[in-house]
Amino acid sequence: MDKRIFLKSMLLLAVSALLTPLHAGADRAMSVQTTTDKVAVVYFSWSPKGNTRFAAQTIARKIDARLFEIKPEKPYSTDYRTCCDEAKPECYGKQLRPIRQVEGFDPAQYDVIFIGTPNWWGTMAPPVRTFLTNYASAFQGKFLCLFQTNGGGGMQRCGVEFAELLPGHKIFPPKAFLGSTIRDSVSDLENFVADRLSGKPRRKQ
Repeated sequence: MDKRIFLKSMLLLAVSALLTPLHAGADRAMSVQTTTDKVAVVYFSWSPKGNTRFAAQTIARKIDARLFEIKPEKPYSTDYRTCCDEAKPECYGKQLRPIRQVEGFDPAQYDVIFIGTPNWWGTMAPPVRTFLTNYASAFQGKFLCLFQTNGGGGMQRCGVEFAELLPGHKIFPPKAFLGSTIRDSVSDLENFVADRLSGKPRRKQ
């Protein structure tokens, strides 16, 4: 191959990579510097003592961020098997489950938003899908990051479908945490959020 053609091809590939938004499968380092009052953590958790709730609380506490909970209009059953019967067809069908207004949450106030979900049948919990759909236009220009807890399946489709719901948005590489060890993973959770905020989020003066 002619050297000039080769160099031109490599240049085009490099430019294309720079212009391609980060996607859910990206393995690229990315961080942003902001004040802690400009960071929000939003999550859905089935149980009052749930793994995703613990992860969200730990992340928010690490950087003194505002914490918000996504709540469905009709809560899932507190019985595990019944909840599975309710949620499984919603997950497979990528259905939206109506949610309550997230009290006090105004995306315009934040530069960075961390969004937490359990991994249900390989994807995000339906209330989180609804939340992303409802706020997608308001999230333009924000830095968004998904974290999830799972029973051993890892990220699966969560990150990819997160990005699909937010085309053209600024998305950090997502992170999956094993639910069974989440309470022993405080340092991992803290490092996860610190790395994406350059490790030194500044308090507002």
